Amino acid sequence: MKIIRNKEELEGTCYIEILPGRYLGQCWNDTSIFLTEEVFGFIEKSIENEYTTYDHYAFNEIQKEIWGRILGRLERVINLLEGQPEMNTLKEHIGFFFGCSEDEFIKDYENNIEKLRKLINEFQTWIKERLKSKNYISVLGI
Repeated sequence: MKIIRNKEELEGTCYIEILPGRYLGQCWNDTSIFLTEEVFGFIEKSIENEYTTYDHYAFNEIQKEIWGRILGRLERVINLLEGQPEMNTLKEHIGFFFGCSEDEFIKDYENNIEKLRKLINEFQTWIKERLKSKNYISVLGI
């Protein structure tokens, strides 16, 4: 469960790219970060809830104002994780992209809760830093 910062680490093309700025017709940018679909699923629900036209398979140019609301949702998820919630409560706030993702998460629940908290925190920090100089951050789908 990690954010990939170096595109040389990518294997294949099944990644979500988070691009500072608007999409300009190019994927796999050096300034981007990347997440596997499974890992992105943990964050995706917060984006979907605030950016109503979000499409997992499209190039989504999300404005700074909307990112502010997404970051607020993610902060609430972090707060929830700190209380080690029941799985049903957790599923109201995060997604499990693949059928097996939830089962794998449950197998090492406490450790995965901590990993997810750190992942979301790292993601928030990256987004906040980019929003200092960008009015958009794009989510480039599969």
